[in-house]
Amino acid sequence: MDIIWKFSETTGNEKWKGLTWGMLPLHASGICACTYHFFYNPSSLQFLVELQAFFTLLGNLTVAIAAYRIADSNGWNLRELNPFPKSEVSPEGIAIDEAAALPYNVMETSESELVLAGKLAALTIGSSYIIKYGELAFDLPFSENGVAAGAMVFGIPAITAFLYYNRGKEETGEGFSLPSFGGKDGEGLSMADVKKFGVSGTLAYVLTELAFWAVAFPVASTALYQTTGHWPDVFNDNSDRAAVLAFIFTGANIARLLVPLRLGAALALAPWVDENIINRGGASEE
Repeated sequence: MDIIWKFSETTGNEKWKGLTWGMLPLHASGICACTYHFFYNPSSLQFLVELQAFFTLLGNLTVAIAAYRIADSNGWNLRELNPFPKSEVSPEGIAIDEAAALPYNVMETSESELVLAGKLAALTIGSSYIIKYGELAFDLPFSENGVAAGAMVFGIPAITAFLYYNRGKEETGEGFSLPSFGGKDGEGLSMADVKKFGVSGTLAYVLTELAFWAVAFPVASTALYQTTGHWPDVFNDNSDRAAVLAFIFTGANIARLLVPLRLGAALALAPWVDENIINRGGASEE
């Protein structure tokens, strides 16, 4: 993550810093695995395995979004997915080739590669030794403490995020901002863009929200089953109902961070809704 951040500073392209933020869920995924092993893989902390899978999925999505923003900042567009080569005399093809041939800005490193390799080896071996044998001096690894496991999983990535937030604030005055997709003057998408499609846009947005809730409940139920060994009884068991609702509430708040992506999905769906739902009767009459 630090290398990507420094690469952003070297190239002058701030979009690379978005990749650092996009890697944060993957960092949390790795912490889940390390925490599970720290407690010697007890069955009572099986939820860490599901949580690791969730963070991996989320991280793959955020990294993909960050990669798209980097490509877009370099002039890439979806038309380049065309498998057929562009004409050698095409102005667009020539411009793309010229952009690809531009060298990156480079900066002299403050330390040699040998020193860097030595630091990396010492840090890796030293931290591995301390964790493997140092934890034997404490009772915590043998306690199967879910609260402590949760604190490790969410606390360590939170500290990492805080450090990069402060770093960004010191460099640019802005610690973190959500990515924008389209819109005017770089403002990103908003509900106003969806409303431009009229009834079709509003219905498309409703369908995307319904799709989220249609997926959220089965996923929450499956997660509870994998953790407790039984399917949730949301009608008769208050604890099962609370657990499922808590999972959905957490997912909804994470999804709220991806509002631009959800609006983009609604905009992409709006033409299909207009043609196949709103104006289907008129098209049949014609």
